[in-house]
Amino acid sequence: MIILRSLLVVFSAPLLLTACAVKPSAPSRVEVSVPYSAAMADASVQVPSLDDIFGLTAQQQAEFLQYFNSAEMQGIPGHRRVFKFLAQYSAGFNYLGKNYTAREAYANKSGNCISLAVLTKALADIAGVQAEFQTIISAPVFSMKNDYMLSSDHVRTFLYDPDFVPEKGVIYFVKPAIIVDYLPSSGDLTGPRISQQTFIAMFYRNLAADSVLAKKYDQALALLNAALKYDAQYSSVINLVAVVHRRMRQPELAEQFYQYGLSVATNKATLLSNYALLKLSTGDTLQADAMLQSLRESEEYDPYLWYLMGQTATKQKQYSQAVAYFSKAVRQAPDLHQLHLELAAALYRNHQLDKAGEVLAAAAALAPTESTRQRYDAKLQALKLYQSRH
Repeated sequence: MIILRSLLVVFSAPLLLTACAVKPSAPSRVEVSVPYSAAMADASVQVPSLDDIFGLTAQQQAEFLQYFNSAEMQGIPGHRRVFKFLAQYSAGFNYLGKNYTAREAYANKSGNCISLAVLTKALADIAGVQAEFQTIISAPVFSMKNDYMLSSDHVRTFLYDPDFVPEKGVIYFVKPAIIVDYLPSSGDLTGPRISQQTFIAMFYRNLAADSVLAKKYDQALALLNAALKYDAQYSSVINLVAVVHRRMRQPELAEQFYQYGLSVATNKATLLSNYALLKLSTGDTLQADAMLQSLRESEEYDPYLWYLMGQTATKQKQYSQAVAYFSKAVRQAPDLHQLHLELAAALYRNHQLDKAGEVLAAAAALAPTESTRQRYDAKLQALKLYQSRH
C-alpha cells in the first residue's frame, strides 16, 4: 500500500510510512543533479501555467476590486482589506478536498486548504499585498482509495501591510501581519515557512497525486517535472516521482530518485520508508532493515508522521516498532492526549502492561473534557483488573 501523505506526500506502505518537517533548520543546498528520466522528460501532457493557477477572470477581479477600492475600505490597510474580503467571501465555502486553481476556488466557493491559499495569493497579488506561506503540522485526516492512503496538508498564509513603515528606534522581531488560516485546530503544530517556489511545487504535486490515483502516470510525471523546476529538493515531490516510476515498473529509476532525495532533502523519513519497501520488494532485506533502523533513529519533527508510522506498524502486528514510533510522537507533542492513548495501546499489545498503565494515566490527565477523562480512567481500571488476573 502506498501512502500519499499531504495532499499529497506519498508513502509506500505496508511498511512504515508517512503531512502537509523537522523544525527545520534550513537545509544546506547540495549540488546534486536530478536523475534523468526519459519518461518524465518526454511527458507531453500540458500542465497549468502560473497564470492558470493564480489568475482570476476579469469578472472576478472586478468584483474583488470593487470591494477593495470602495469608499468604506479606504481607511483600512490593504492587507486587512484582503483579509476582510476573504472572511466575507469564504463564509459559504465548502471545504472539499479538491485541488482547485484560484479562479476555480473563487467560482465554486470550495476547495482544499491549499486551493484557498492559492486564492489568497491571487487576491493579494491584485492588491499589491505581500503573501507568505507556512506549513502547519495537523492531526492527519486520511482515507483509503485503491491501495493508497490519502492525508491532507495544511497551509496558512501571512498577509503583510504594504504601507507599514518601521518606527524609528523600535526593534521589530517580526513584521506585522495578518494570518489567514481556514481550518485551525487545537491539535495544530507550527511548521516551517515555505518559499513561494515550494508552494508552487506543492500545488503541482497535489495535481500529480490526483493523476496517480487515476493511473494517469504520463500526466503525473509532466506535473512533477514542473514541480521540480520550482523546487528540486522538495522531498514529497521527489518521493512521488519515485513512486510513479515504481508503478511504471522502473525500479532502477525509482531507486535513483530515492537516493537523490536522501542526498538533498531536509525531510527524509518518507523517502527512507518507501525506499525500504522498494528494497524489500527486490529481496534486499539487509538494506531494507538498515533503512528501517535509520528511520527508527530519526528525530524528524512531525509527531503525526510518527503517529501514521505507528498505525502502520500496528496493522502489520509489529508492536515493538509501533511503540517506538508512538513514543516519538508523544515526545514531540507531549500535550496531545490522543497520542498517549495510541502509545498505551501499542504498549499493551507489546506486553508492557505497567508502562501502558502509566501512559494511560498521563492521557487521562491531559483529557480536555470530563467524559474523555472518564473514558481513559475506565480503560486504566480495566487494564489493572486484567493485570490482577494474569
